[in-house]
Amino acid sequence: MKIDFEIVKTALLVFLVSLSLLLTLGIWNYQGDYEPSSSNSAADAELNGSDETKKNLVQPSQIVIRDNGSLSGFSEKQDELEVFQNMAEWALYDFETIPADEDIDVNETAHMIELVFPTSIPSTLINEIFTTDDSMLIDSKFKHVYVFIDENKSSQQIVFKNHDQNGIDIRASVQNMTQVVEYFNRMQLTYELIPYLEEELANEHKVYLPRDEANIVGGNFRYETINPDSTNFRTIFFRKPSTIAISRNSLGDQIFSDYQREVVINGYAMEYTNFYTSENQQEQDSSFERTGNTGNFLISSSIDYINSHNGWLTGQGIQYRLYNLNEISNKVDYRMIYQNYPVFSKDNEGLSSMSVMYKNMDEYQYIRPLMQLTFPYERGPTDLMSGQELMEYLHRTERISFNQITDIQLGYRIQQHDQYIDLIPTWCIETYAGWDYVTGDANAVTQGGETNAMGPN
Repeated sequence: MKIDFEIVKTALLVFLVSLSLLLTLGIWNYQGDYEPSSSNSAADAELNGSDETKKNLVQPSQIVIRDNGSLSGFSEKQDELEVFQNMAEWALYDFETIPADEDIDVNETAHMIELVFPTSIPSTLINEIFTTDDSMLIDSKFKHVYVFIDENKSSQQIVFKNHDQNGIDIRASVQNMTQVVEYFNRMQLTYELIPYLEEELANEHKVYLPRDEANIVGGNFRYETINPDSTNFRTIFFRKPSTIAISRNSLGDQIFSDYQREVVINGYAMEYTNFYTSENQQEQDSSFERTGNTGNFLISSSIDYINSHNGWLTGQGIQYRLYNLNEISNKVDYRMIYQNYPVFSKDNEGLSSMSVMYKNMDEYQYIRPLMQLTFPYERGPTDLMSGQELMEYLHRTERISFNQITDIQLGYRIQQHDQYIDLIPTWCIETYAGWDYVTGDANAVTQGGETNAMGPN
């Protein structure tokens, strides 16, 4: 039988074309799978950041010097970092609780150094941020640390003061008080100190403000952004990125969801929510056994979580610091710091801070910026009230009731532009309703260039 080669070639060509179409269709419909993480939030991918430690993140927001009844602070805010590092090397020992009926008199010695922390710190971290022996076994909290500079004082040379009026205060001794006294005297000669004001607010919280004009300079920055459409980004928050559905909400924010977890992108900030938190009570109990208390768990777990994807976007004078610890809502906040001053964001807090909230021992909500400040360049000076002028304004203004003020901070507010980010020196006022800015017509001088006197943060 004679074979018709034209028919064979035609059949072969049809077969090859059909095979090609099938392979192409298979590639189009293929959905890659990822190995599930051992936890509920896969974190094998990384952001373009770094790791951090408790020692770097848990630091005082202010150091105040008491000398013969006068108050002073550092003209250069960054000098506080060096002083605290030196103080953290002092050997502390003989820790004990202070009896409830024993008052702490900050004026009992002529010379004292006070460390002010932005939030209450679990005392279990004393061993990690200071140099101690093994006697620190007390479970409490502290917000202020008083170092009494007195060679004749045999006990209570250093006090860890609990912010709670009914809380436990801790005292300890410094191994070589003679060296501490010498350091105190040398410090006053080495660093430029400026006079401070002490003001008591509505919640009996005391704040320390530069009495005269503060030495704070703003900055303009170029920035780089993180692409939320990349597989690398999605793998951090979703166990199977191939199952993600993409949509937009009524505000125009982009939403990534696999119906168990969700990431909402709002400009250069994001909010992650894990709706699938563990309900295993045994796991929750064992976690507390490992961590010792809720505060320590929140700090340790949140640092490990952000470290797992190199989420600390630092550099160019930008750092992050522990700023708020809430054991009721199980939330911990880390605020952006520039030149050792806090940074606040008016329209989107996710630009200037990172927060992690826990539910049933898992990361339930995570808010953070998706930008990194890179190249700094000069900006013009900003006229700013002195601390004395600010207090006079706050006492006379009708825009805000003084008895509603819970904190006052000198720092920066973020102003976002198309090509750069502006960090503007600003007085920031916290009330029971949140943070506000003192700007514009608050005074004859321009408070950061705004036309409105107060702006919600």
